[in-house]
Amino acid sequence: MSVRRILESLGVSEGSLILDLGCGNGRISVNLAKPGFRVVGVDISPIFIEDAVEKAKLHGVVDRIEFRVGDARRVDEELGGMLFDVILIYWTTILGFYGDESIDVDVLRRARRITRDGGYLLVLNSASYDSVALRAGLVGAKASYYTDVDEELARVSVSDFDPVRSILTVTRRYYRKSEGNLLFLDEVTFKIRVYTLHELVGMAEESGWQYVKAYKDVETLEPYTPILSGLNVVFKAV
Repeated sequence: MSVRRILESLGVSEGSLILDLGCGNGRISVNLAKPGFRVVGVDISPIFIEDAVEKAKLHGVVDRIEFRVGDARRVDEELGGMLFDVILIYWTTILGFYGDESIDVDVLRRARRITRDGGYLLVLNSASYDSVALRAGLVGAKASYYTDVDEELARVSVSDFDPVRSILTVTRRYYRKSEGNLLFLDEVTFKIRVYTLHELVGMAEESGWQYVKAYKDVETLEPYTPILSGLNVVFKAV
């Protein structure tokens, strides 16, 4: 698993406490709990959390994982008293989602408050201005693509990029995989503010984090490549 490879490279051992912030339906959280990490998954959607709890039961990791409905904008209040070794933000689920840089800086500050000194923040598989702008330049402002979310769920995303305000509007249609067919489940549209690596590093450093490394790919851990890379960035709590 790609996240586990990064954790191993940072010396984060099994048994460490990880916060999966914006955990969705718990796929990443469950896969981290399997090898022995202790995980708290937080998402603002009760439906996603219900599904995540069932996944934890199905995979037999309920003793190492806890799911909560919560708001990243108050994460230090809602998880007060807990101190994490690692905070994970995956799939552009938090940063940029509220369309306001000041909110993102505040989220990063709050995340720092519940991270032990020397702990890590991982921002992985997140959209970057460079890659979004490149795609818009090559195929037009509007583009669509298919993603296998997990073994049961697929997603078709249609995006529309505004380079003036650095806002990406995304419509996601979710499908259940069934015997080679895709059964439509639901559709959601949202807007996100996309950042360059430089902007993300600046916000994190303002919030008490120290830049460590950026990767092109979380599977291979190749170094970050401008334009061709999404954001896969490691920060350390200082």
